[in-house]
Amino acid sequence: MNDDQKIKGAAPCQENAPSKYVKQQNTKELSILEELRTGRTLNRFEAERLGDHCLHSTISTLRSKGYSFYDEWERVPTRFNKEARVKRYRYVGLGREQG
Repeated sequence: MNDDQKIKGAAPCQENAPSKYVKQQNTKELSILEELRTGRTLNRFEAERLGDHCLHSTISTLRSKGYSFYDEWERVPTRFNKEARVKRYRYVGLGREQG
């Protein structure tokens, strides 16, 4: 039998087979959301300590899921004795929680 012939009763492609494991939530999004829900604010450098290397992208994803954030520009010192403009984010709420 050559490779082009199908074998009766062969298992389906494994990538489409059901899994007994439940896909976990995106822990990066969850950790940022939990941190901001405590009332703390974050900028991109502070988010690095939580494992988020692209905070603006995480905030964008959370906004697309209905979460609201207030953001404002600030200047922070760099290790090269200059300043960098970054946004600081604060959690506002979800849907009807805003107000």
